[in-house]
Amino acid sequence: MIVSEGVVMLEYQDPNKTIGERVNDLLRRMTLQEKMGQINQRLYGWECFTFDQATKEVRLTNNFLDHLDWGRGVGAIYGLFRADPWSRIDYSTGVGLKDAWRVANCVQREVIAHSRFGIPALLTEECPHGHQGLDGVSYPTNIGKGNSFDPELVERSAQLMAKELAVKGINLALVSSLDLAKDPRWGRTEECFGEDPYLSEQMSRAIVRGFQGDLIDHTIPLTTQFAAERRFDQIGVVLKHCIAQGEAQGGHNSGTVILGNREFRDIYVPLISGAQNAAGVMAAYNDIDGVPCHINPELFRQILREENNYQGLVMADGLALDRLDDVFDNKVNSANAALQAGVDIGLWDETYSHVAAGIKAGVIDERLLDEAVGHVLAIKFRLGLFEHPYLSDPTDQIDQIIQESQKCNERLAEESVTLIKNDGILPLDKLTKNIAVIGPSADKLYNLLGDYTAPQTKDMKMHTIFREIKAALPQSRVTYALGCDVRDKNNQSKNLKEAINVAQNADVIILVLGGSSARSFDMEFLKNGAVSSKGINMDSGENVDVSELTLGGAQLILLEKLVQLKKPIITIMIQGRPYDIRAVLKKTNAVFIGWFPGQMGARALTKLILGQSEPSGRLSISYPRNSAQLPVYYYQRAASKQDDYYDEAGAPLLTFGSGIGYTSFKYRSLHVDREKNRLRVTVTVENIGLRDGILPLLVFAQARGGQVLSHHCLLKAFQRVSLHSKERQTISLNISMDNLKLTNLEQKQELPNTVKIIVGDLISIVSL
Repeated sequence: MIVSEGVVMLEYQDPNKTIGERVNDLLRRMTLQEKMGQINQRLYGWECFTFDQATKEVRLTNNFLDHLDWGRGVGAIYGLFRADPWSRIDYSTGVGLKDAWRVANCVQREVIAHSRFGIPALLTEECPHGHQGLDGVSYPTNIGKGNSFDPELVERSAQLMAKELAVKGINLALVSSLDLAKDPRWGRTEECFGEDPYLSEQMSRAIVRGFQGDLIDHTIPLTTQFAAERRFDQIGVVLKHCIAQGEAQGGHNSGTVILGNREFRDIYVPLISGAQNAAGVMAAYNDIDGVPCHINPELFRQILREENNYQGLVMADGLALDRLDDVFDNKVNSANAALQAGVDIGLWDETYSHVAAGIKAGVIDERLLDEAVGHVLAIKFRLGLFEHPYLSDPTDQIDQIIQESQKCNERLAEESVTLIKNDGILPLDKLTKNIAVIGPSADKLYNLLGDYTAPQTKDMKMHTIFREIKAALPQSRVTYALGCDVRDKNNQSKNLKEAINVAQNADVIILVLGGSSARSFDMEFLKNGAVSSKGINMDSGENVDVSELTLGGAQLILLEKLVQLKKPIITIMIQGRPYDIRAVLKKTNAVFIGWFPGQMGARALTKLILGQSEPSGRLSISYPRNSAQLPVYYYQRAASKQDDYYDEAGAPLLTFGSGIGYTSFKYRSLHVDREKNRLRVTVTVENIGLRDGILPLLVFAQARGGQVLSHHCLLKAFQRVSLHSKERQTISLNISMDNLKLTNLEQKQELPNTVKIIVGDLISIVSL
């Protein structure tokens, strides 16, 4: 207890005390029920209040107040501002960017009032590719960002997301980054940066740096740190999902994962290290070899905390703890197993509300609860929420934040698009007189945005591919036809006929095919927000897994009918996963893989088509010919197997790293020098074309010699290189020795005898 100028300050209230001292002091004062409140995140935030848009009045619901009474406060509140078909929140019922701070302040004020110790809540929001709230900036989905091979730009986008969320009063952003896209049948492929663990690790680190800055450093004990000043360019980030969700058999969402320890150590443990400095990590729904991630102490206690010195909290995924009913006979035992594994806070589940009963019955050790509460409180202290729980009106900052964000958004969209074919038609001549823009995603903004997307404003809905091309070419006649729906095969003859009529008068056809994650308000959803009804024109996103990668609906029929007109065709694939595009590649003149490019994606694609920007994306996922080929990820073990099928080639249609631009590059020389703790790779690259260009330079390594089969090769370094026409540059990149180690026969990490370094068509073999 501290007395200063007649004011009594308890130790946990003193900002001059370390976080460890404050947490310990607060824990010893808390009752069992108060601790219970801190590990529960049961509320659906949008149900906690109503907001009068005319008077700006916030009214708190009885459900919210009752929950605060139960827990004497609350650990975290999910989704105050979530807006989408699941929450049923739109612009008529929700809270926009300029008013969110009012709601956050009102909610925090009530939370603090219900706590004897004035403990604030962590306000958490979905942010897989931008905030899933009204007025949120929607960036390209991760699978596109991975194609950029630009962690610096991804970091910048995370900084801007942090600013946007901070002025809304949000403390934790839930961001996908830890999943690998190993099976494109999986609906959440769009949330992955690709199939490669090193790329995903680097992007994860960039996201943490962008959101958090220097908030947490895994080399410095958090307990010895002090509360940070609450900044409005810095919030905590929760990386998800830990781990191996993309390995599920058959591409089934949340399915079982059969994964040997050696492959887990070589592929996923390095990826987990990308979360070292994160404020939070979310556990994955899946099991690994029969052990659900939520009750896996090796995963969270040994690998995450001990091996990586992780100091944040571990959050359950939505209702995942209740799924442990499949393993345990009651929720007390489920809760005990999750706490023993190191899960600190639940999400919507009933399970963690049984912890107190388990402690009273002698089943659960209260020290496990104290540990979990301590992790939650430490993040609250570090974020400065005890000293600065409320916001002032941020209106004067908002316009600048959005302007900066959309500028970054457009650039990221440009870098996320990958050109895979061009017979010379691109860049498109700006003097082209008649252009037909056709396809199910040609004039629909929502189809460009991906899953976890909020309702859009009327103005934003105008940013479609057709409208952006029309605006960019005012001297041309630009016409539009739907052509067909994404998946609906019925009653498409009228749409097809209209498309043919429009295309007949065109000099060039821009054909927009692919898929969609767009949800609608007439769909049905599970309690965790995953869609449960089949959207007739939706084929991607959470819980939307497919057995085949064939383009849906009448899209191939539309393609054939347009090809018969013998007009030049530029195809844009809008998608969250690879499709079977053999016919598209064979029959059209140019093909862009646009992924879900976000709100500025249509403008970015237009600039790429017209040559105002240089295509620089490279595929971050191997592109199969069809689903029967799977798996085709590039780093499979180098076994002496029969690569080809009797009836199909074994190689993917397009390999990891594929992509072209409007110029050409040549690798001139490769040198590898062994230094003390690293390899120094030096490569000379030349732009041999007539245009300036950008090349993502990728460095692969293949281990050679050892007791186990090595992977075919693995990405170990990369860098974007900008070159003027005819310019030559010598680039040096470093590979740490630790990054070359593999798991041997004794399950220990060791260096191989030699390593083959591969850059483009150049190879160098180095003894280690």
